[in-house]
Amino acid sequence: MTIEYSLRDVEDGEIEWLYELNEESYRDVIVRQFGRWDEEHQRDWFDRKWQRERPAKIVTIGGEPVGVVVLEQKDDHDWLDEILIGTDYRGQGIGTSLMSQLIAEARAGNRRLRLRVLHQNHSAKRFYERLGFVVLETLEYHYLMEI
Repeated sequence: MTIEYSLRDVEDGEIEWLYELNEESYRDVIVRQFGRWDEEHQRDWFDRKWQRERPAKIVTIGGEPVGVVVLEQKDDHDWLDEILIGTDYRGQGIGTSLMSQLIAEARAGNRRLRLRVLHQNHSAKRFYERLGFVVLETLEYHYLMEI
C-alpha cells in the first residue's frame, strides 16, 4: 500500500511544533543512552541545529503536518540528517514510503544514502537494516549507516 504524502517547506511558526516532534521522537532514546533528558541542554541543541540553514521539508498527509525530513546532497552521497514521524502516525507506512523514495532517488543519481542513528535507538536501527542499510562505522554515540 502506497501512502499519499506531500513535502513542503517549513513555515514560520512551526519551530515549536518541530521541537515537540523532536522531543517525542528522541526523549526515550536520549534517556536510555545518556541517563536523562536535560531540557535546557536539549532545547539549546535543538535551537542551534535549527538556526542554521537546513534543507528541511515538512511531511504532510491531507495538508496536516505529520513529520519532517532533512536531506542534504553532499559531494559523494546523500546525507539523511533527520527523519521524524509523529507518534500518532507511526506504523502506517509513512516512514517506509518516504525512505523508499529517498533510496530510489539516491540510486537514480548513482549515489549512496547515509545517516546516523544513536546506539540506543534500536527500533530505528532495525528499521534501516530492514531497508538494506548496513553499519559502516560505530562512532562514539551513533552508528554510521549506508545503503
